[in-house]
Amino acid sequence: MKRLILLALIGIVIISCDKEKPVKDYLILSGKIQNFKKKDVTLEGFDFNKKIKFDKKTGSFSDTLRITKNGYYKLAVNKKRFDLYLTDTVNTAIILDYKKPEKVTFKGTNANINNYFIEKKKAWKEFIVSANQFFSLPEEDFLNKANEYKDALTELSISNKLPTNFLKSEVKNIDYEYLRNLSNYQDYFSTLTGDEEFTPSEDFPNPLENFNYSSNEDYVNSYSYRVMLQTQLKTITQDKETDDYYLTYLETVDNKVNDSLVKNDLLYKDSKLGITRTDNLKEYYDKFMAYSTNKEHKDELSKSYNILKTTAKGQPAPKFKDFENYAGGKTSLDDLLGKGKYLYIDVWATWCAYCKREIPLLKKLEEEYHGKDIEFVSISVDDKKQHEKWKQTIIDREMTGVQLFSGKKQGDLEWAQKFLIKGLPKFIIIDPDGNIVNPNAPPPSQGEKLLDIFDGLGI
Repeated sequence: MKRLILLALIGIVIISCDKEKPVKDYLILSGKIQNFKKKDVTLEGFDFNKKIKFDKKTGSFSDTLRITKNGYYKLAVNKKRFDLYLTDTVNTAIILDYKKPEKVTFKGTNANINNYFIEKKKAWKEFIVSANQFFSLPEEDFLNKANEYKDALTELSISNKLPTNFLKSEVKNIDYEYLRNLSNYQDYFSTLTGDEEFTPSEDFPNPLENFNYSSNEDYVNSYSYRVMLQTQLKTITQDKETDDYYLTYLETVDNKVNDSLVKNDLLYKDSKLGITRTDNLKEYYDKFMAYSTNKEHKDELSKSYNILKTTAKGQPAPKFKDFENYAGGKTSLDDLLGKGKYLYIDVWATWCAYCKREIPLLKKLEEEYHGKDIEFVSISVDDKKQHEKWKQTIIDREMTGVQLFSGKKQGDLEWAQKFLIKGLPKFIIIDPDGNIVNPNAPPPSQGEKLLDIFDGLGI
């Protein structure tokens, strides 16, 4: 009897040990990169971004990852990107030469899929050659080439004996890539050929026919689908008569997209810049909170909102102090106030192409308002290393007005962060008493809209 009891207890212990045995819930991503002198390696995916530690001495990396979604990822090696298909418990290894990225080797259960991605890139070069050449083709030739490329990719995916579930997803990806090429044709052809009046014929296929605005699976797995969806939502928004694009975009997303994951992601991605650019801060915040169901997104937006409340219309402008003045000496905000003049502040940087495009228009604006109750102030948010470039840019572009140098990037500059400046250029209007009139003033390129504000202020 005792023997039976002992055996039973041993059996229970063995079963218990089996139950407590840890289940693998991770994958190991490793690799070796030849001729790579930098250390910037990042894994990117839908709602996923992680820097991978790279050992320059051994030219290798290895990281344990826990991913929430099986699917498409990109390994960013400095500026070069490699497509990867990852599943949550399958180890993947990659061996490549940075100088010869086409000669890459994959190891692991998903190696067949990852090797297919390399062949897919070769097909682009073989059939399309270059995007400029492709989109410059006359309509009939373009459609023939687009169909030829689509058929080649479909045949390639089938011939590689890919796993069934992946193949189903990939065939849809190929189709979305084809549709995205069609949707880009008119704009790209017009730009490349200079034919601004170009429109495709009536027989040109409609890439948005029966388009699904709420496909969860396609949104996660297909880059082309995401781009098409975002582009179409932006087009719908732009076609509406609105004074606040960013607020209207939120409303468009809420009206057109039903899937919660898709809607939440679209709202969140736009809000990072949108909440800093909207003309209706409180309404924007309230609508985002009503439309989104993602708590983390709401918490993050609330933090931004609470900062931006302090620099909203009517609030005292935050003070900057002792910025270098190109004309000599140091200048603070207080030095510019008390003269009965409004301040039109341009926050810019020498590396910003959009900033430089505004400079000729800003100069013209200054000439038109010379002698009136407004002062034009340009604040460079270049770091100290760009000091000489800042001065040379002022000379080369014959910049006028008050030219100030902060010596810090906007992300490191406390004054700029109070406005949550995320995109340049940024224009701000401050009244003679130092209160904010408009934290998101129109740039000079939006001439009539800006002039209406100046007229309303009696300038």
